[in-house]
Amino acid sequence: MGLTVQKEIQDQSLTLYIKGVLDISTAHVFHAHFNEIGNFQVLTIDFSYLEFIDSSGIGEIIDLIYLSQEKNIKLVFKGMNDFTNHLFETVELYEILKSIQGEVV
Repeated sequence: MGLTVQKEIQDQSLTLYIKGVLDISTAHVFHAHFNEIGNFQVLTIDFSYLEFIDSSGIGEIIDLIYLSQEKNIKLVFKGMNDFTNHLFETVELYEILKSIQGEVV
């Protein structure tokens, strides 16, 4: 399985649609979009079409959280299925985001 990342730009918001598998073999595809986020106020990651994520994918999400802090960008997660939501809760990813942004959206 592979990973594709589609983007949608609307005003000062960028949405990245993650489709497929985010794991050690595809993390570089997701990471390649990190340099595009600097010009936006809001970055939304839509996980509606994410099929699977492993620890490497979680690591990329954590890197993105810290990058959003550096660039003063509001990071929003949406479209997570029950598995992904439970995984993010288990590894306390929401807590990391909350400690950086003050809220989880």
